[in-house]
Amino acid sequence: MKIRKLESNDINEVVELWYETSVQTHSFISADYWEKNKKDMATIYLPKSETYLAIENEKIIGFIAMAENYLAAVFVQINMQGSGIGKKLLKYIKDRRETIQLKVYKKNSRTVAFYKKQDFEILSENIEEITNEIELLMEWNK
Repeated sequence: MKIRKLESNDINEVVELWYETSVQTHSFISADYWEKNKKDMATIYLPKSETYLAIENEKIIGFIAMAENYLAAVFVQINMQGSGIGKKLLKYIKDRRETIQLKVYKKNSRTVAFYKKQDFEILSENIEEITNEIELLMEWNK
């Protein structure tokens, strides 16, 4: 697996990976919510983020997106989750940061456990207004 910076011609494929993974890993949120955010993901969020791709056999198998020290996204293809790709992407960013914050839905217990294993600590809980779901604010420090 290699890691490289996002290029503009990667955006549609990355958005599809984000969408498919979001729908499957966030069953407690309507698929319509994710569908409505696809355009903003492609035209606003990804272009404005520092985004790196995990590539294997010339295919995008995961990505990580940062907005300064805020971890906006880590997504790995469903059939490849649990194989260390997310951990490698996170290590790539940790090597380049002193501190990282992120938000994750509390109901996404598998992801919360993943971040705890990567030495993130829960700072607070808040209700996310759009989804009405509890989000955890987590932080990692070098």
